[in-house]
Amino acid sequence: MIGRVLLLTLSAFLVGGLGIYLASRAADSSLRNDRRTKFISYFCVVHLVLLCAFLGTAVVGGLMLVILSIGAYELYRVLSPASAARISLRAGIGVGYLFLSFGVLVFVNSSPRETTVFVYLVVAAFDGFSQVTGQLFGKRPLAPSISPGKTLEGALGGAAVAGAMAVALRPLVNLTAVQSIGACCWIVLAGLSGDLFASWVKRKGGVKDFGAFLPGQGGVLDRFDSFLFAGPVSFFVFHHARL
Repeated sequence: MIGRVLLLTLSAFLVGGLGIYLASRAADSSLRNDRRTKFISYFCVVHLVLLCAFLGTAVVGGLMLVILSIGAYELYRVLSPASAARISLRAGIGVGYLFLSFGVLVFVNSSPRETTVFVYLVVAAFDGFSQVTGQLFGKRPLAPSISPGKTLEGALGGAAVAGAMAVALRPLVNLTAVQSIGACCWIVLAGLSGDLFASWVKRKGGVKDFGAFLPGQGGVLDRFDSFLFAGPVSFFVFHHARL
């Protein structure tokens, strides 16, 4: 399992790195450096999660608890109310975050490590290649009022690579190619919803990033917002749906 997964992740980062290089040739040095920093930190984050998953369910569950705790702190900082009128909004988002966090922890702790790896890498492929293909080919905004930087071309490119990742990883979860694509569709829809919701929250809070803990990533919550939604959805997909 470990060798197959690492071959896929290293290949994906190689292709993604090439795409970022091509997209950044005409960019100024500051933007190139930002993208390089983001690429390196994303590489480290992905392989840290994989390392914890390889070490066992308890380890990756502990990592998720730490991530969700930091995310809660970042969310609190962003939504600290400036007036009483915002208290209800903060409370609603906070309660939603707690439910989603609980769903992620239930999914990770009740699933075989192979399932966690499958879902996480499909989410990571979608996240990473949405940005790469968006930088290369993005023309049409996906949700301009929420996240002006996201494009339809980027989302479609990310979904295509996520689908390929799901098919390649299907032996981990004993799915057929068709079943893995079906699972991927739910994961991608959930991940995109999480990404857009996080962007909406940042707009409500009047900030660009949730924090500066992860270089180039906009904070821990920014890096794991897609998995925050994909985890609970995946619990139902893999534990209750008939794939």
